Amino acid sequence: MMKKFLLVCCLALFSAAALSASEGQLDKGMVNPGFYEKPDWFKDSFLELQDELEDANDNNRQIILYFHQDGCPYCKKLLADNFSRKDIVDKMRQYFELLEINMWGDKTVTLLSGDELSEKEFAKQMNIMFTPTLVFLDKKGHSQFRMNGYYAPDKFSAALDSVLLKSEKVQLTIKKTSPLPVKKPTENFIYKGNDLASLINTSKKPVMILFEQGDCSECDELHGDIFRRLPVYKQLQQFSIAQVDINSEQRIISPEGQSLSQKELAKALKIHYTPSILFYEPGPSNKTAGHEVIFRSEAYLKSFHIEALFDYIISKAYLSEPEFQRFVQRRADKMREDGIEVDLWD
Repeated sequence: MMKKFLLVCCLALFSAAALSASEGQLDKGMVNPGFYEKPDWFKDSFLELQDELEDANDNNRQIILYFHQDGCPYCKKLLADNFSRKDIVDKMRQYFELLEINMWGDKTVTLLSGDELSEKEFAKQMNIMFTPTLVFLDKKGHSQFRMNGYYAPDKFSAALDSVLLKSEKVQLTIKKTSPLPVKKPTENFIYKGNDLASLINTSKKPVMILFEQGDCSECDELHGDIFRRLPVYKQLQQFSIAQVDINSEQRIISPEGQSLSQKELAKALKIHYTPSILFYEPGPSNKTAGHEVIFRSEAYLKSFHIEALFDYIISKAYLSEPEFQRFVQRRADKMREDGIEVDLWD
């Protein structure tokens, strides 16, 4: 009770000034143009996870860790579009406790172990590469499910239903429909074979595997718009590219050398979002378990961030900078210095 009283007092005195770096720029006087107001149903928290977990369990709710950053257009879209829909808000308020964590912030997070980390240290430990990222915790505080990046409202709502079903909190009737096949790619640069291990073994370029499905508007946008933009199209020529239909029973050879259906491969690689893009180093693997993923993109990305993602892999920046968002920020800063307009939502 004392904590809540102190928190109310602190919030009354606390300004909306930015406390950390972000994709937006910080003006003089601590005015942050990238700060987005959160809904009033977000939980006010000291980020003491053991206390929060016990409180959530007592109230038959589930904790969601919401990692964000100021100036993030995808965070803004989540707040404006998803969290304005009554069906989503009702589920969030009834079944979940949402704790916000600034991935560049300095507030203290007290872990279940009792160890203390800053928000940015915790985000790094949790391997946060995209914002928003939502991490769903089970009753013991273990990560149960992650949304890495922005999900459109319908996909977001379906993901919430999936988590609730696994938690046995609700009984939902899900209408089963026959999945549509992925549209046959018209791009002549996409690999037409079924042996992904061989593709990676023999490639001289980084390998990109697109995990997609039919009736996927984000997949259509990727192929119909973003891939057709000249800067992105030029980047695509620097990859060997394959496509996997997450609903297909057609068998392929996985990057690990196993014979699986495309659907089984997507399940084995824990693909929850389409389009997801997995990247592999080219050439024969020196691992007995086969080729390992060097980076995963499991988020809705516009052209600016797709270009940054491809640049991150092509330049091998991931070897020296494991935090993708820091690479994105430095790249955007360099573009501004060169007089290039940066549109994060292009």
